[in-house]
Amino acid sequence: MEVEAAGPDKLAPPSPVEGPGENGAATKVQKVYRSYRTRRKLADSAVVVEELWWQALDYARLEHSTVSFFDEPKPETAASRWNRVSLNASKVGQGLSRDGKALKLAFQHWIEAIDPRHRYGHNLHFYYDEWCKSQAGQPFFYWLDIGEGKDLDLPECPRALLKQQCIRYLGPQEREHYEYIISEGKVIHKQSGEPLDTRRPKGTKWIFVMSTAKKLYAGKKQRGVFQHSSFLAGGATIAAGRFTAESGVIKSIWAYSGHYKPSAENLHNFMNFLEENGVDLKEVEVRSSTKEDYNEDPVPVPVLNDTRSSTSATMEEADLPQAAVPVPALNSTEGDEGDSPPEDEGRGRARYQRTLSGGLQSPRATQVPQRAILERMKSKGELSKSYQLGHRLSLKWSTGAGPRIGCVKDYPMELRMQALEMVDLSPRGLSSTPSPSRRLPPPCFSPTKVASPTSPLAPVQASLPQPS
Repeated sequence: MEVEAAGPDKLAPPSPVEGPGENGAATKVQKVYRSYRTRRKLADSAVVVEELWWQALDYARLEHSTVSFFDEPKPETAASRWNRVSLNASKVGQGLSRDGKALKLAFQHWIEAIDPRHRYGHNLHFYYDEWCKSQAGQPFFYWLDIGEGKDLDLPECPRALLKQQCIRYLGPQEREHYEYIISEGKVIHKQSGEPLDTRRPKGTKWIFVMSTAKKLYAGKKQRGVFQHSSFLAGGATIAAGRFTAESGVIKSIWAYSGHYKPSAENLHNFMNFLEENGVDLKEVEVRSSTKEDYNEDPVPVPVLNDTRSSTSATMEEADLPQAAVPVPALNSTEGDEGDSPPEDEGRGRARYQRTLSGGLQSPRATQVPQRAILERMKSKGELSKSYQLGHRLSLKWSTGAGPRIGCVKDYPMELRMQALEMVDLSPRGLSSTPSPSRRLPPPCFSPTKVASPTSPLAPVQASLPQPS
């Protein structure tokens, strides 16, 4: 009996992924959706673990200020005692922290970078503030895109503008088109050899960044589209700002970047780099940033009224970074920002309490071992004292499309596990009873509504697998 040879098409039906038509298109759409859903969950885990970290850190700081949470062999000084008093007073009332503006700018950049769509951080921050006021019990990006906040349309930043303004993040090959080198004291485009000239088109602002590998990138700023974070896809820098040049000769420099918030030290390092490469700095005008620079992307910042002297800061105060915005009193509501001291309300003496943003709460965040907190802070060393983004990032970020997930690797394991559980991304093999249908735990509402402080920028790069 002659048997007909079976071809591949007779053995099995064609794969819908490879085949044309509706099946292939539907499968592709499903894969894209699942990929974006995973990226959004990873971004949410970054926000959640940051909030959990600050809840644990606040608890540790309060414990330290009352019962010496951290062992300190040296005798306590008068300045340290006053510092403890001011810390406790700030927790009870409206504690304002130093460098609040810098922290807010850093956080604004961070939330833009981890957003799968890289929506303009200035715009995202309006919606983040609303999320902080809510009690939805949902992670931020889930709340914003498909949760309770999906229909929110703020007058100060309409939803259409939020979707329209997405920052362009360059991949490795795209980045090469913006790279400049210094040759014979002039700034030259690396690929074309053309000298840099910022006079055309007229009225254009030219921005630059220098990577940790001391590569110089420059381009024209486009608000809400192309900014300092574009060059390195949100990665670390050692200098950032604006400059003007004529025929390759640098005329003026500003240490200005709303995303990276460069310090005078960063500018000094950049000037040294230029001088080492033959640039004559005698004719270069160093300009200070003006109100126009920073007001171009205005963000409401609470007025700081910190009466603590920087000279009285003790070791624990330097090692433990401050919260970013005022902490409202316990009896504050959405309309009351905690200007008055907290009242007893029949529950004993008033105590400091901090809840997670958007109603996300986890009592386990206060159970992080002292050793884990100390290890993370010591691992940063002197870097933990800097709010400059280039000093905060210890690992390389992924490039190209996709989010720059900012958190998980150097956070305590207890917080990492909680964050992954809260966004339904528990690590494989660690949960004996997986529950794929559970997206979030039931929200736990506190008896009094407390708006969470905006978290500052944390060191980035997760240990999670990056989406392709």
